[in-house]
Amino acid sequence: MPSIVSSIPGRIRIRHKALASARHSGHLRAAFLALDGIARVDANTAASSLVVYYDAAAIPAEAMESAIDGIVAAELKALRAGRDREAAVNRYAKYGMLLSLAATFALATGRARRVHALSGCLFAACLGLHLYFHRGRIAS
Repeated sequence: MPSIVSSIPGRIRIRHKALASARHSGHLRAAFLALDGIARVDANTAASSLVVYYDAAAIPAEAMESAIDGIVAAELKALRAGRDREAAVNRYAKYGMLLSLAATFALATGRARRVHALSGCLFAACLGLHLYFHRGRIAS
């Protein structure tokens, strides 16, 4: 169980770099609160961790660790799938930028002004999509 870093009866601490995101820690927090016997879940995005408090008298520690580890594994799998999908879309956006930029330059000297303008708009759309995927790096 690589995500569980500390476990004592009634309390389990989970640490993973994905928990630095409020969105991901919120998904996990909601999933944990849906489990029976969970008293509360504290999130600390600065430490990339969650602390799950549960009723140790009602639920054995091994069962709770197993349930938590399963939820964390499912969330991380979904996160990886989303990142893979974003990477594929970003790759196509880059190809679109290259092709539309080449078309824009090729059409700049001719009389096909509408096609030239359309290829420029396609370039701007692909650039906007590419910048959207890198918004975190650009803003910081």
